[in-house]
Amino acid sequence: MKKRQLIPMLITLMLSNAFGWGWGSHRYINDAAVDHLPQELSFFQDHRDYLSEHAVDPDTDDFPGYYHYIDIDYYPEFFAGTLPHTWQAMIDLYGQDIMEDNGVIPWVIEWWLADLSTLMAAGDWDNVWQIAAELGHYVADSHQALHLTLNYNGQLTNNYGIHSRYETQMINPHLDELTAPDSAAGYWDSPIDSVFKYIDETFPIVDLIMIADDRAYAVDSNHGSTYYDMMWEDLADTTIWTMEQAAVHLASVWYTAWINAGSPYPPGLSVDPIQTPDNLRIVAFPNPFNASTTFQFHLEHSDMVELNIIDLNGRLIKELGSKSFPPGAHVIHWDGSNQHGQAVDSGIYFVELNQSGMRSVNKLTLLK
Repeated sequence: MKKRQLIPMLITLMLSNAFGWGWGSHRYINDAAVDHLPQELSFFQDHRDYLSEHAVDPDTDDFPGYYHYIDIDYYPEFFAGTLPHTWQAMIDLYGQDIMEDNGVIPWVIEWWLADLSTLMAAGDWDNVWQIAAELGHYVADSHQALHLTLNYNGQLTNNYGIHSRYETQMINPHLDELTAPDSAAGYWDSPIDSVFKYIDETFPIVDLIMIADDRAYAVDSNHGSTYYDMMWEDLADTTIWTMEQAAVHLASVWYTAWINAGSPYPPGLSVDPIQTPDNLRIVAFPNPFNASTTFQFHLEHSDMVELNIIDLNGRLIKELGSKSFPPGAHVIHWDGSNQHGQAVDSGIYFVELNQSGMRSVNKLTLLK
């Protein structure tokens, strides 16, 4: 029985239990993701209740069940490290019917991230919050190991029913024990590659879940409190790590969409010192660029301005200067070199403008 047939059963279980991974865990992950966003996206705090509440919407909407998983072990190329990541390459290799039968969650995340960025750029913030919340659901599902395997319900290893036992009954009593890791969102140059990277890291947990289920069942075959205590004893660290990773990666999805949209802010936002007012923008042209690019910014009044080039990990690449500028328009050039005068590699960088505690960031693409 494929998971497309299992989804209605899972929804029934989630509704009857009120929460699960599933619902309580999905809401936790969306809520926690807000705390991993950089300062520029602090306005997400105003919408965290909405993001949490609507994290479960994809479990009751009309989208296909195969949006929620990928049977990654169906594909031998996954174990060989040669599985294509792009949608078209997978279509060419396997065809869309096989892909849908085995789940398409990595590409759902890629597509919806692009949609979220489009909505942000268009200023459609009502729909931004809905798509952001639903994206959280799919990011969370793709961190649940049993959403990554043909053996999703233990039916291939005599662990039948493990899906609900693991993601709902075992986890729910321990949700208040979860703590947010000290990690910040990062920009994803290639979202689809980033998704497959964490799927690769999460997939080995499938075997750990089955081993824990066998051990606990041998002691408590009725799946009573002893069974769940033993399951949590064996799987707590792994499960907590997985959910924490889901929260950090969801924040990265939101952050990447926002950067790709040009770093817009909702209308009427009350800007505090850590946010960027509309009149503080740094623009790069050309962008993408080959050898050099030019930055333009405008100041309302004389002020100290600091300009830096940073990489995807937030590391300083080059200081372009820190000095007082008069009011008006200003132009600064960057020749694509680092702090030591060496040419940097092709890739994604950011130009960062700091003025009196305010910050503007623009993504740069260097192509050689």
